[in-house]
Amino acid sequence: MSRQWDVLPLSRLIEIKHGHAFKSEGYTNAGDYVLLTPGNFREEGGFRWLNGKQKFYTGEIQGDFILHKGDLMVAMTEQSPGLLGSAIFIDADDRYLHNQRLGRVLIKDTGQLHKRYLYHLFNSADIRRAIAVSATGSKVKHTSPDKIGAVEVPVPPLSVQQQIAGILDTWDRAMTKTGRLIACKKKYLLRLSSILLFGQNMLRSGEKATRWYSVPDHWQIARIGMLAKEVKVTNRAGEELPVLSCTKYDGLVDSLQYFDKQIFSKDTTAYKVVKQDQFAYATNHIEEGSIGYQDLYPEGLVSPMYTVFETSQKINNGYLYKVLKTGLYRHIFEINTSASVDRRGSLRWNAFAHIPIPLPPLSEQEKINNTLELAQKEIRLLQKQVRQLRKQKRGLCRKLLAGDWRSGKHNESLT
Repeated sequence: MSRQWDVLPLSRLIEIKHGHAFKSEGYTNAGDYVLLTPGNFREEGGFRWLNGKQKFYTGEIQGDFILHKGDLMVAMTEQSPGLLGSAIFIDADDRYLHNQRLGRVLIKDTGQLHKRYLYHLFNSADIRRAIAVSATGSKVKHTSPDKIGAVEVPVPPLSVQQQIAGILDTWDRAMTKTGRLIACKKKYLLRLSSILLFGQNMLRSGEKATRWYSVPDHWQIARIGMLAKEVKVTNRAGEELPVLSCTKYDGLVDSLQYFDKQIFSKDTTAYKVVKQDQFAYATNHIEEGSIGYQDLYPEGLVSPMYTVFETSQKINNGYLYKVLKTGLYRHIFEINTSASVDRRGSLRWNAFAHIPIPLPPLSEQEKINNTLELAQKEIRLLQKQVRQLRKQKRGLCRKLLAGDWRSGKHNESLT
């Protein structure tokens, strides 16, 4: 680190103000004021809108807890792993409310500390670790203004802080632009899926209909049980096979890799075997979209509470999977779960097998699947790009904050 850099406790540089405990009876799903929560903080830093889960407030509001554009906020409760110390900027005046478990950061001397440099400090790996070390709580970690204030940080000259912030802001802008592009691509894919999977681009003269949708006249509407059969094979021999979990968005995933810990039983002899090209769904949670296609391993295991099935050659597995993952089919699963005979909130095979599926000719199924695969591949490549940018920023941030990064055509250090 350069000799011109200081190392100071944050308490010398900033003050952190606590938020207000807003009364729950004032919470709403819409309104003029957004109730900021730890959920609005991304783990890597930056603001996240919570869509349908966003909280608003219509109760009595004290002016000191109405935030302003440019306010720097820090999360003091770890609502999800890695969140503690995450920082965001408020992007609008008189729109957001300063809720409890969040801190508003005030810089004591703007001639000594640049706000955007401080933002990147909070979102750096080393400072996050330092904040986490002193946190309290067994299940959910908490910190406080005093504990954050005790963390020591590198403080270069103000001009160098501005340079560092500018460099890291470039990476943030690239990630933001790519994230917006991904969001646009997802909206396009959603619309394209709705058009192709249900033949909406071909509904002209004749058509066939269910209570939920119509399809072109040359398509069929077949029940799942006509195209697939349930598979009941358990791991009686106790083979060491990868255990899979079913997720709402990603389908079947390797449980250990996805959750980074073991959440399944040590004894897997009662677990069901799901082979490659078979399907599995969470019998009790399928209405959440928890259905997956096994394309990860030759064989895997799923919970005994899952239903496993395989298809005939009448249907393209990729096409079927995309149909079953649509929002419309989550709605259909929910209706059928509510109407199930056992009334236990599950959708067993007998009821699942009666659900209708749009069935174009096999050649059309393959074309539809290939078209949507290309669109999904583009999104996956953009998501990979964001991950790479995030990784690059972490490495760059570490070097810049350590003061050992050399820049410029003369290969001079930031000093």
